[in-house]
Amino acid sequence: MEMQRSTGRNTTRFGCAVALSVFLVSPAVADDVTVFAAASLRDAVSGLAETYEAETGDNVTLVFAASSTLARQVVQGAPADVVLLADVDWADWLVDEGGVEQVAAFARNSLVMVALDGHTIDDPNSIPDILSDGYIAMAQVDAVPAGRYGKAALASLGLWDTLESRIVQANNVRAALRFVTSGEAAFGIGYASDLVAIPDLRKVYCFAEETHPSIVFSGGYVTDHGAQFFEYVRGDVGQGILSEWGFTPVIDQ
Repeated sequence: MEMQRSTGRNTTRFGCAVALSVFLVSPAVADDVTVFAAASLRDAVSGLAETYEAETGDNVTLVFAASSTLARQVVQGAPADVVLLADVDWADWLVDEGGVEQVAAFARNSLVMVALDGHTIDDPNSIPDILSDGYIAMAQVDAVPAGRYGKAALASLGLWDTLESRIVQANNVRAALRFVTSGEAAFGIGYASDLVAIPDLRKVYCFAEETHPSIVFSGGYVTDHGAQFFEYVRGDVGQGILSEWGFTPVIDQ
């Protein structure tokens, strides 16, 4: 888990223990909001937090990790005011476990295969031959939303059994895509929004929506204190910023 403090002009990262210590002892000159967000939201939510701070004068602390990790931590009592996850299942689990009272969608996305270079793949059945002895990097397929979407898509195309031995799994989708940018994996499976955040990558294949569950980013406010920020995410400004980072808004603009 990585904690990040948005300051409006720039962003400074702290270790979790240090950041929480400062948070607890600093004089309360403004409201503080702690936002737990899926790793795939890093750039969009960082930009959104800076705009929110500028408009409200509040301080926003950002914590990024896999949706599965964040959801479990919230249920265990982690000090989050808002939680923003990359799918509906973990958001619904939060409600069932009493982590939040209710959840709502705030963005959508699409699933893509990416590479540092290479030609567009027209026939997915050619992926094993093109991959040869290379690897495909994905988020954890049993827990992390991007990994579950990716496994479902490959299984739907009849490719999972063939490619399973060539899959490299990471704790979250951004960690998986670092295998591609470093050249350790030939392909990666992530979100269309990742192409905006990581311009070195290019889309080589887009998985059809019917090959995997709908990608709906969902979340809610854990405390009443976080309600204003969550509504900001779903409001005109928040939806506009998400759109700039490659997400599909769910609220009519």
